[in-house]
Amino acid sequence: MNDTRTEIGSARADVKGDWLLMALFALPLAIALAKLPMLPTSSVWAGMFSLADLPAHFHKSAENVLFVPLGALVVVLFRLTLGLRVLGLFRPILVAMAFDSIGIPISLAFLLFVLVIIVVLRSLLTADHDYSRIAILLSLASALLFAPLMAGKWWHVDWLREIVFFPVIALCLTCESFAKVLDQDGIREAVWRTFTTVAAASVIVSLTTLPGVLDLFLRFPELLLVQAGCILLINKYLDLRVFEGANPLTAQTTESAVGPAVEHAMRVEQLSPGE
Repeated sequence: MNDTRTEIGSARADVKGDWLLMALFALPLAIALAKLPMLPTSSVWAGMFSLADLPAHFHKSAENVLFVPLGALVVVLFRLTLGLRVLGLFRPILVAMAFDSIGIPISLAFLLFVLVIIVVLRSLLTADHDYSRIAILLSLASALLFAPLMAGKWWHVDWLREIVFFPVIALCLTCESFAKVLDQDGIREAVWRTFTTVAAASVIVSLTTLPGVLDLFLRFPELLLVQAGCILLINKYLDLRVFEGANPLTAQTTESAVGPAVEHAMRVEQLSPGE
């Protein structure tokens, strides 16, 4: 009886999910078609569902908003379709915002510098509770934002001063996730997830800053619903996890550890009892 109820509930949930998926694509399509110039409804619907006339000083804020939906789509694609684990759903989006703020080379170099400091200081921390240890790491990571600012002041280097524009919340949350993975799964897994996070962030910032993307979403803001539908579509039909569990760093270590043992076993098998 319980199994039957569970199956009925699951079937109903699937039907509701299918209807939601259809609505997330059909509704934006209907709104976009209603705004076509050849239709009499174009002026009314364009006035209601368009931000094409948004003042220019709001464009940067609108672009920052786009980082979240487009970033969520990229991260879901990385995790569900490709099976690549990152440092969390929101971390690649925050890192992408940092990349957009001060550029990929400078922000990536500074982020790696802070993560190396965390690895070095982790063994020196003697706090009894994880909350205390991670809180100390976050405080130190935030303090490191002042280091390039002071160095830029001493040496009169402008690009060092720009590092202070690295979003502190992005730095702290990324360092927090890195420290947790470091404690639970080791340095190799933490480095690999940092690499996939940076890769996802690079894709996000590349998509968001493509010429014409912002204008497209301002003219057709209903496309944000399509983006949500794409995430649901990936969840239902593209949950392939092609590279699930893949970690070249761990694989290399395993091969190096297993290799000598296999060679030794082959030598033993080749030896006859008389030898």
